[in-house]
Amino acid sequence: MLNLGIAGEFRAVVTRADGSVKIDTGFVRNLVLNQGLEFFGGSKGGYFNSKCLIGSGNSSPAITQISLDTAVAIESITQSPANANEYAFNDSGDGLYKIWEQRAYRFTGLSDVNISEVGLASEGTLTNYYLTTRALIKDALGNPTTISIKAGETLEIVYRIHKVIDINDKSFVVDVKDGAGGSVPYNVVVRPARVGTSTHNVSAAISTVAGGRFAYSTADLGAKEHYPTGGSVEEGVFSLDTYTSLTNKRKGLLSFGLTVANVAIRTVFTSSPSYFSFFPFQMRFGRVSDDAPLTKTNKDTLSIPFEVSWGRYEGEL
Repeated sequence: MLNLGIAGEFRAVVTRADGSVKIDTGFVRNLVLNQGLEFFGGSKGGYFNSKCLIGSGNSSPAITQISLDTAVAIESITQSPANANEYAFNDSGDGLYKIWEQRAYRFTGLSDVNISEVGLASEGTLTNYYLTTRALIKDALGNPTTISIKAGETLEIVYRIHKVIDINDKSFVVDVKDGAGGSVPYNVVVRPARVGTSTHNVSAAISTVAGGRFAYSTADLGAKEHYPTGGSVEEGVFSLDTYTSLTNKRKGLLSFGLTVANVAIRTVFTSSPSYFSFFPFQMRFGRVSDDAPLTKTNKDTLSIPFEVSWGRYEGEL
């Protein structure tokens, strides 16, 4: 089972007509709503942060909210110098891989408008949107406040979405059925792959393609920054169960048919980042009795179930 955490923070910057900065709140944590977690299950738009909304409400953010109190304006991602990504792996010793994606949203044409709340949406319009986050604008002391936008001023909201992954190896035992009513226990070790690269998508929902590439290898696990060497590009069929609302998890199945992977399989892994960028991983098999790899012949099919889950991350960013 693979698990990751989702968090976010935003920054509000008001610029006068002459280009000088009037207000800069610095980055403030926001609340990932239940709807925001649901987004990653799929069918709620392409990206968690496609749009940004600003409003004039001041109710305390709650995970069950589905809209701003009073939405005033909505904008899509702006082509701005503020847009950035951080995928680097900085090993702080806490066993966590933290990456973020930063996007900017520029609001113009506002005149004598008071703004006190902000949120992201994966899709929609000002009157009909799918809200993923919500927060109140705060002052330097962390207290809710209101920003007044005058004629000629520009408001830029800079949002960072963070993904936090436990990069420690996960170990467990599975019984591999032999097709004749018996089974053999195997130790399984799951390790993240491609850590520190843009392969790890931050803001997109789980995306898979039928028949997507999950490769196999006779080699051992690779470092978490890479993946096993000597792998085959033969495709194993990759499928996901239908998402069940409010569970924040998806179950999947990796399947190799009779003509594929007929070797002593030590590892399987995501060989194409476009097929499973939500959480690229690698998986090692070793028979409990002697650590022998998982041997498959042209008389065998192989199906490997797995599960990914996600939730709010409330630790330090």
